[in-house]
Amino acid sequence: MEKLIFLSMLCLVLVACSNSDDEEVDVPVSVEETAEYKAAEAYYNSTLKSVITASCTSCHAGYHSNSNTSNYGTFTNAMNRATGMYSQVNSGGMPKGGDKLPQDDIDKFEDFKDLVGLIPSE
Repeated sequence: MEKLIFLSMLCLVLVACSNSDDEEVDVPVSVEETAEYKAAEAYYNSTLKSVITASCTSCHAGYHSNSNTSNYGTFTNAMNRATGMYSQVNSGGMPKGGDKLPQDDIDKFEDFKDLVGLIPSE
C-alpha cells in the first residue's frame, strides 16, 4: 500500500513539474491590439475622417466634448456609432438640413461599419 501511495505521489509531482513547451498558451489580447481594430482605425483615419470633418463635425464636434458620444471626430465614438452613422447617411437623414451625401461617401460609412463589425468583442 505504501508503494502505491509513493508511486501516486511521484506521478503527481512529475506531471505537475513537466515542461510543456510544445503547448500553445492563449494569451489574452486587448481589443485594441487586434488586427481588426487596427484596420478599422486605419480606415477611419485615412478615409472616413475627412468625410466626417467635411460633412458632420460642424454639428457633431466643436461644442461637443471628446467624451460626448455624438462627437464623431474621435475614432472611439465613430466606432461605437458606426451602424447608426451609416443608417443616417444612407437614408439621407444626415447631414441634417443638407443634401444627401454622394454615394461614394455613403459607401465609406458602410465600409467602416463592416470593418467595425469584424472587431471581436471583449
